[in-house]
Amino acid sequence: MALSARAQQVLGTLAVVFVGAFLLLAGLDHTELRCDRARGSCTYTAGLLGFERTKEIPLAAIADHRFDTREGRAGTRGVTVLIDASGREQGLGLTDEASARADYDALHAFFQGQRDAVAVAVGPGWWLVGFGVLCLVFGPFVVRASGPTRARAPVGEQPRRGAGPWRLVLAVGVLALLGLAASTFMARTQGTLALTCTQRCDIGGGSCMPGAQLQLNLAPGEYEVRVFNPDDPAQPIVHRVAVARGEVTHFECAR
Repeated sequence: MALSARAQQVLGTLAVVFVGAFLLLAGLDHTELRCDRARGSCTYTAGLLGFERTKEIPLAAIADHRFDTREGRAGTRGVTVLIDASGREQGLGLTDEASARADYDALHAFFQGQRDAVAVAVGPGWWLVGFGVLCLVFGPFVVRASGPTRARAPVGEQPRRGAGPWRLVLAVGVLALLGLAASTFMARTQGTLALTCTQRCDIGGGSCMPGAQLQLNLAPGEYEVRVFNPDDPAQPIVHRVAVARGEVTHFECAR
């Protein structure tokens, strides 16, 4: 059944508002690390601007650091990774490779004793915020203006040529922008669970077989990992593994 002009306007407005809100949230997400040698610790802040979560990391707890590159929809991205004594990893937020390398060099100089303090930040993405605000402010008016005008046009009037392709280009552009925003937002808000499997283990609906390695990007929280028990195959050994935002948690599936 064909939708009325009013229903099309409502659905179009909701879609534009959803896209605008998502872009705005993705743009406002950011991470920041401030380290001070005199204080003997680093302050790690992450979250939406104005609603961040902050934690203190003692310098003595940071055993190592490294620079990683990762391939994504936006090309090669870089991230500085802090590693504690237990091997737990804390990523500082994905960004373009050149900016991430500059942040890593600054932190490396600090850890080498060449600087007394350092501060590096990833985000906010003001261009995403700008697009989100534009969608929220002007998108509903554009949708509202296009629907009734087309409905009130005389029956015999021919539609203007060229409108279809432009709408297609706009739709593709919005989808590409939304995909980039989603990739950025998920990379900053999720954590990674890295499984090394010497025994079979199951998590969620997936399995990791002996000799394999598996990396899962997950929302922060606790997850149940069931490890195969050769002494009682019907009763797996259950572990609760915590995944934190922006961190890589390593877990060995063994007895």
